[in-house]
Amino acid sequence: MKTGLPPEEIAQLFYKHMAEGNKEEWLATFTAYHQRTAKSYGSSPDLYWRAYSKIKCTYRYLPERDERSEDSCRFWFQRIKADGTETGMPLPIRIMRDEESGGEWRVDVATI
Repeated sequence: MKTGLPPEEIAQLFYKHMAEGNKEEWLATFTAYHQRTAKSYGSSPDLYWRAYSKIKCTYRYLPERDERSEDSCRFWFQRIKADGTETGMPLPIRIMRDEESGGEWRVDVATI
């Protein structure tokens, strides 16, 4: 994954790579801590990946709901079913500056 990406792009890549089944690129959007724990059953990445395999939808970014601070951001996405209709309430994803990744923006907590 390219370095220096803005936080909203990291959030969008998280959902894009998940929807495309590109697990390697998807994992690269996480903080270094979550990347290290990804292979452990019950870790956040493990739970997200297994849950998504049952949902099979896409996500649309809702930029008007952005919440930003110096070191973390919360972005909102709408889940979209295969037929193009919205389902459920908008979902948050938290992106933070990850010191272990050289201060890069990375996913800390997501909702699928």
